[in-house]
Amino acid sequence: MIPPLEERFADTPWRRTRWLLSLRWVAAACVLGVVTAGRFLLRIPLPLSPLYLGVAFLIVANSLYTLWLRRLRGKADSAGLARRVALFINLQIAVDLALLGYLLHFSGGTANPFVFFFVFHMVIAGILLSSSGAYLQAAWATVLFGLLLAGEASGFLPPYRGSLFPPTEPLLGRAALPSGLLAAFASTEFITVYLTTSIANTLRDRDAELRTALSDLVAANRTLEAKDREKSLYVQQVSHDIKGSLSAIQSCLRVVLDGLVGAMEPKSEEMIGRAERRSVSLLRYVNELLVLSSLRAEDRRITSEVPVLNIARSVAEELGAAFRGKDIRLTVAGDPGYLQGDPELVAELVRQLLDNALRYTPRGGTVIVRVGVLEEGQRGLRLSVADSGIGVLPADLPHVFEDFYAADIPENRDSTGAGLGLAIVRQITAMHGGTVEAESRPGMGSTISCLFPAPE
Repeated sequence: MIPPLEERFADTPWRRTRWLLSLRWVAAACVLGVVTAGRFLLRIPLPLSPLYLGVAFLIVANSLYTLWLRRLRGKADSAGLARRVALFINLQIAVDLALLGYLLHFSGGTANPFVFFFVFHMVIAGILLSSSGAYLQAAWATVLFGLLLAGEASGFLPPYRGSLFPPTEPLLGRAALPSGLLAAFASTEFITVYLTTSIANTLRDRDAELRTALSDLVAANRTLEAKDREKSLYVQQVSHDIKGSLSAIQSCLRVVLDGLVGAMEPKSEEMIGRAERRSVSLLRYVNELLVLSSLRAEDRRITSEVPVLNIARSVAEELGAAFRGKDIRLTVAGDPGYLQGDPELVAELVRQLLDNALRYTPRGGTVIVRVGVLEEGQRGLRLSVADSGIGVLPADLPHVFEDFYAADIPENRDSTGAGLGLAIVRQITAMHGGTVEAESRPGMGSTISCLFPAPE
């Protein structure tokens, strides 16, 4: 099921927190791989016990973070939730920085090039935290690095023997070197935070503007949908009233033509016959308008399983007399197919497709209804009606599913069609989550296809 537009574009704290948790799983896998490869492939005498212990701590901590996140989500409506999430992220980054310092000590100390991972954490902090929170993390990283430098310079925390990156210059007794390194490290951390937070804040402002615009668009779209539904209800009511009057007029004219009220002059009979045929045409137009407006006005629940092939055969049998009257061969073929939908609507869809094919297929032609699965690599059902009729010009083909559209061909100029049949087909198909396609060449017939997704 596709979520609403506003949900798909929502940037919630949960998404940012899950992203951080995902990064941490990747980091745990990478550290484990590097340590293992360095020890057993490169034969570097790394201290496996403390390094593996650090990885285990990272995995356990991330598991606890995940459980904590689920607990926070269970209090989604509680007061102060945003503050709790911010503290949650701050805690994770602070612990990660301390763990990074621990891993650096056992794999080369301050000489380890992976010390630049402190910068990556500042980028993450600048993205996920407020400006003040990111600067506090930069200060905490500086304190940790300063403690490593002071410990190495004093000999209290000498780099572990057999480390991955042994120092080339001992810091013991060289006060100027650790001071310079600390100054360079601190400036790098704070400058990174400044740049990242500046960009992140600008993006947040733009994001807020986009959210406001999206909210306005969603509200406007809902208003338009409501207005369109009101219009369809109005057209439905008017069409229903007109249909009743037209039916009465057509019945009266039929009575007169059948001679039940007495004989008529030939000229009078001809004129009344024309009126009766026009009333039948207009009644058909109103019926199609009533169907289309009803579809657009109603919110129908589509829940049952529909046997498409059986319905296609039933409708073909219902319209068989009309096809035989024009000596058109009508065939229904395919595999038993099902879709989640409304049987009445699917029957109306097939009826409109066959009526369209009947209207534009000359005497002695063929019409084939096919039901089958979609092409390889796709899941779903295809219902198509192919005819050997007059076809459609390439310029008209993109418009055949539009309301009241009639292609500019001689056969249409005297046609009694309202140009709503394929619009009804498109509406019913869309109500079932599908799409429509049309293929045609002038004089070579047309194929109208309805593609339905597979039931979930």
